[in-house]
Amino acid sequence: MRSNVSSLRFRFIAAFVLSLSIAACGGGEPSEGEPNVRPAEGEASDDVVTAEQEAAFEPVVEDPAVPLEWPIPYYEGGKIVRQIEGTKAEQNGYLILDLGDEWTPYLFSERSSEDEEPIRNPYRETYLALAAGKFPKDHHGERARNDRYLELYGIPPTITWIRERFEKSASLECAQKLDFAPLEAFDGLAVYISNERAQRDAIRYRQGKALVEQLMKEQGVQSHEDVDVSALKPGEQRLVREYAGLHLKVPAIKAAQERLKCEGYLKGKYISGAIDWPTHEALALFERRHRVYGWGFVGKETMEYLRVTPLEGDRRSLLRVLTERAIHIAGIIEDDSRVMKSEGEPNTYLGADGKRHPMRDLVSELEANIIKAFGLETPEGALAFVRSLGDLSGHRYVAIKGIKLPEYYSENMALSVQIDRGDVWYEFPFDENGNERPQPVSRRPRLTIFTEYLGQKIALARFGTTIGGWRTESVDNAVMWKYKNSPVGRRVWERIVAAPVWLPPESTPPRGLLTRSTKPGQKWEVNLHEMGPSYASAYGLVAAYHRKYTTDANGNIRITGDEGIRTHGSVDYMSIMRRHSHGCHRLHNHIAVRLMSFVLRHRPHVRKGPDSIAFGRRFEYDGKTYDFMLTQGGYAYELTEPLFVDVLEGRIRGQVSAPIAHAIPRYNKEMKGYVMPDLAVVSVDRFGRMKEIQPAPVEPPTAVAIKDKFEPGTAVSVSALAMPKEGEDAPVPVPVERVAPNDLLNNAP
Repeated sequence: MRSNVSSLRFRFIAAFVLSLSIAACGGGEPSEGEPNVRPAEGEASDDVVTAEQEAAFEPVVEDPAVPLEWPIPYYEGGKIVRQIEGTKAEQNGYLILDLGDEWTPYLFSERSSEDEEPIRNPYRETYLALAAGKFPKDHHGERARNDRYLELYGIPPTITWIRERFEKSASLECAQKLDFAPLEAFDGLAVYISNERAQRDAIRYRQGKALVEQLMKEQGVQSHEDVDVSALKPGEQRLVREYAGLHLKVPAIKAAQERLKCEGYLKGKYISGAIDWPTHEALALFERRHRVYGWGFVGKETMEYLRVTPLEGDRRSLLRVLTERAIHIAGIIEDDSRVMKSEGEPNTYLGADGKRHPMRDLVSELEANIIKAFGLETPEGALAFVRSLGDLSGHRYVAIKGIKLPEYYSENMALSVQIDRGDVWYEFPFDENGNERPQPVSRRPRLTIFTEYLGQKIALARFGTTIGGWRTESVDNAVMWKYKNSPVGRRVWERIVAAPVWLPPESTPPRGLLTRSTKPGQKWEVNLHEMGPSYASAYGLVAAYHRKYTTDANGNIRITGDEGIRTHGSVDYMSIMRRHSHGCHRLHNHIAVRLMSFVLRHRPHVRKGPDSIAFGRRFEYDGKTYDFMLTQGGYAYELTEPLFVDVLEGRIRGQVSAPIAHAIPRYNKEMKGYVMPDLAVVSVDRFGRMKEIQPAPVEPPTAVAIKDKFEPGTAVSVSALAMPKEGEDAPVPVPVERVAPNDLLNNAP
């Protein structure tokens, strides 16, 4: 029995799961239409079970006289009310949470049960240190010391670290004096433009306020809106108008700055009442602490946290972290993204009872149970809870009421993934003068995970993602534009890698391998984070590899190729759904970790462990030589049965119907054209057709080798690249929304 208990601890115990007896389905792919199930006699197939009815259950209360083999404290209302039997927690309707500092998602574990020999996960130690708010004495620590709060980057803080934050917030005397009224009154947007603009706004506000107050007194009115400006000089009228736009903004910024100063984000000199660089940096740090996806501005999402007390912000952080742990341990994925249809009607599935059952927001249900169990309704209750926990080193198991999982759950779910590429623009995104062309996008790329149950294809959750577009690539020692496509069609996930490593191809421009150095006297250094393993790597914290495959007569899958496409995490959190990749499908790091953990939880797999690699390069940039060597790869898992991934074509926009296959040079303002590697100057139209404006200055290099479109090493003249002819479709590029040129230069996959 003890071995079962150990296995339970290491399997990340699930919430209560119904015992399922699922009949085998017929051949063919599942559809989202009517399932192959019939209602029971006397019941109508359109009967609907409510979400409350489906979720309703009460945990089993054990006989207190029976000795417990693995006693686990059970929480209600912020207190331990009894002990429950840990070995039967799942079947009795409980969820066991690990509150200890040694907890990680399954991806960063080293064995699946206590019966297994551990396979070391090299990144686990770094993950745990960063989660604890510590900075290792290596490049991981150097980057984390600057980022400081990593929840936004996929590494949630430990409960111990959150408790330390709570204690600091509770000790802030300045927090009692904060004025939230100006923040409540302002619902606009205040952004950083420049320090000069910030200084100008601060001065104009003071001048405008003095003038308006004088005019209000002279005219006997109570509001700046009632001031008569008809007799004022044009400059004074303009000052009054500017004040009207600043009279709520400036006090709100001042209140935000006082809040940021109080909590230690804003230090030193700054321009009061304006978004200067120090204020912008302080806001960005504040956002990272609270997992706010923002730009370091005073806007809607950031304002939501600026308007609450520091202790309330800590309560929300604690709740997010506990909920994320519970999601992983319970092995669920359903949030609110697929609960409702776009028309406002709830999504449902047909159960084995012949009734329609609602899709439920299991994440919110778990969160509600956590709030009730630990007494987290108020900041004071949350602070009392974390103070009661004592030492959390190692593992700390506690029990709460679990959630009743839908009947389609099982240990081996028929999962699949669909990626809708959304609006796709293949046209070259710059005009003849190097200016970006309007390429609006209304339908963004989305990734949806499905399960098959009784002939139905049930959408569990949907997440924003990215697809390929125009990226820079080194061609014949010149940096050129190349369309990096996200291939359409069915692929499989067979391999999932935690803390993956990106091996930059030879075509990666040297600048893309470097980052600005923080070391004295050194301008650049090799960007080891981009390559990984690192939370900030090009593949983020986890990657699933898209593989081509064939199927034999018996239905067995044979992997046939790798196109370099991955679904992976990313710390470039503001670019998800907005900018483009090199063809990969990027997700927010914590979503990627959640998704891949869910897949591993519900699909048979083999823990392969660390990849052995030896990869290095020496290159030059700006007259200096750089080199690097990678010896640590990612930590691999292989699915016993590959998971199908369908990449949809999306909605092709514009006049070009397929990706442009050849590379296109970058625009040069001095040359007034696009400059080829041989220095010939060409014009480029939206189809990617190039026409020579100025010939190459030297003979004979009037040719350039272009990868993929022609055989390797083939010399192709500029005129040959000016295809297709008028009226023909061009080879194509993929979705580009309204992207700035600097955004296109991002070299991440």
